[in-house]
Amino acid sequence: METEQLNIRVSPELIHDLDIVSGLLKINRSEWVKTKLAEEAQREKNRLLMELSTLYAKGMITKQKVEELVGTKIADEMEFLKRKSIGSIRQGRELGRRLQGKLKK
Repeated sequence: METEQLNIRVSPELIHDLDIVSGLLKINRSEWVKTKLAEEAQREKNRLLMELSTLYAKGMITKQKVEELVGTKIADEMEFLKRKSIGSIRQGRELGRRLQGKLKK
């Protein structure tokens, strides 16, 4: 797996805390930081994509803008889900109307 180096400056207090955590877990400090950073980045990415998807589904943002922000593949997935949701709502409405008609009889 190809990697890139990321350099950050942290306080001595944070280094001390990281040393305690890595010592208790018996893992390398850098490995623990990479794992936690990856977990948090994935969580935040998912949260932001959900928000973006909601904005798109509500018509508050265009597909073109979604493509600019996250690429065509994700924009196409959001479009697919939006169409499926609209279709599902229509089917639910139609089913509800048919059931109401049967109840009135």
